[in-house]
Amino acid sequence: MLTVMKKDLNAKLTRGTQRTLDAFFDAMMTLLAEKSFADISVNELCERAGYPRATFYNYFEDRDDLLTYCWIALSRQTDSADLAAVDSSRRVDVALDSMADLLESNTALLHTVLANNPPEGPLFTSLHRFIESNARRLMLTCVDRDRFDLPADLIADHYANTVMLVLDWAYLRGHTLTRAQLHDYAHTLLRGVE
Repeated sequence: MLTVMKKDLNAKLTRGTQRTLDAFFDAMMTLLAEKSFADISVNELCERAGYPRATFYNYFEDRDDLLTYCWIALSRQTDSADLAAVDSSRRVDVALDSMADLLESNTALLHTVLANNPPEGPLFTSLHRFIESNARRLMLTCVDRDRFDLPADLIADHYANTVMLVLDWAYLRGHTLTRAQLHDYAHTLLRGVE
């Protein structure tokens, strides 16, 4: 389960709040380009952002919470798919493309950050959880409940895990795939459900 920030990101944020969030986002991304997430302290984040520890803790529970916010901020830079409006035969492709767009639009940043963090480390775990959570949320909104005699949550988890598996293979493990190949891999893996 992803941690929840102390600030409601769905509410209208004041300029001051946004400026503070941006400063901590920039501090985290700058430090991640230099060292592993495990080696970054709250003190370093505060020093880099130019805010005291009390301000950090007004916004975030801990470093993990800030990291989750960073994934959210990056994902807001791309369009999120409205899968309910998409033909059911294309929903997996659209969800996959939405997540791939996020990863591709941040390729240089992700490569720099991931170079300093081991694949089994907390940063990768956080990124995996975030992408899976987004994929699950997307898939849950559009699961064809009439097609399967299974709980919708279970189907959404299966689809989200498959989408994550393909994205991980292509973007985090460095296997270059075209979009057509991404779609083909996902559909091939999902045929047991479809």
